[in-house]
Amino acid sequence: MPYSNFNQPQVVANVHNLVTAILANTISFDDVKTQLNGLYYPFMTHFNTELFYSQPVVAFVYSTNAIVGESYPIDVVWDHDKTQRFIATLSCYRNDIERERITFSYQESQNRNNLANYVGNLTTHYSRLLFVRIDLKYAQQTSHHVSIENFDDHMNKLRELIGNKKTCFEHLHGNAWAVEQGGVNGGLHCHLLLMFDGSKRDNDWYLAKEIGEKWKMITAGLGEYYNYHDPERKQKYQQYGKLGIGMIHRDNPQEVENAIASALYLTKPSKDEQQLKLWLPNMRTFGHGIYRTSKRRGLPPIVK
Repeated sequence: MPYSNFNQPQVVANVHNLVTAILANTISFDDVKTQLNGLYYPFMTHFNTELFYSQPVVAFVYSTNAIVGESYPIDVVWDHDKTQRFIATLSCYRNDIERERITFSYQESQNRNNLANYVGNLTTHYSRLLFVRIDLKYAQQTSHHVSIENFDDHMNKLRELIGNKKTCFEHLHGNAWAVEQGGVNGGLHCHLLLMFDGSKRDNDWYLAKEIGEKWKMITAGLGEYYNYHDPERKQKYQQYGKLGIGMIHRDNPQEVENAIASALYLTKPSKDEQQLKLWLPNMRTFGHGIYRTSKRRGLPPIVK
């Protein structure tokens, strides 16, 4: 499916946001009509039945179909009457949308508990770990080149490199990641946490930069990254006793507590506006490494 200059994730996010704004009564009638006329044609032209969409987007599809039927998207004009009927029809899907929000929050809570246990086990097992946090995203000016299929492919390649533990991923003891979609501009991005052997790695800023450059290579130059390890940023957190990245020592309870708190940013039940608005079948949105492995020294053997 060619997307050319069509920004697939952004248009879908705009549709999602339009529906949620209507149901929350935070948008004027005229703005609804304007957005419908701007979004309906590009969205429906590229609508892909092989993808999954958030419930607000599903509600958009069903509600508009109920009003315009088999009309070609290019022929549809959202006048006062059609817009009014669209708003009224949307209310039928309020419960479905709320159920999805509750399910998302519950799943994020489960992910949060699992991640806390995983990171806690690692910080207890190793005397020191180098925590590296980095956000992986795409340049806004070229994001129209990136579909959800591209993003999934890039994430698969990244996870494969992490699993191989070579180059910038050498001496890696643990990892966690979460993929999200921006609530405002619909930008696809990944929050990544990597925990390295603190006796083998010590330059967290440089390491985060290496990983970011690896992401740019995977995405053929479309990717960007945010490095949390800027010295000034770290110093500010250090002043408030909140620094949870860099070298974390097992015998320093405050460092360990901060590191776990920093890790848990990847899973926040309240961040429902950051959920994916479209995804592929079986697409993974969160994951972390395995603590109990046969290669982890100092643990009892795994009984099969």
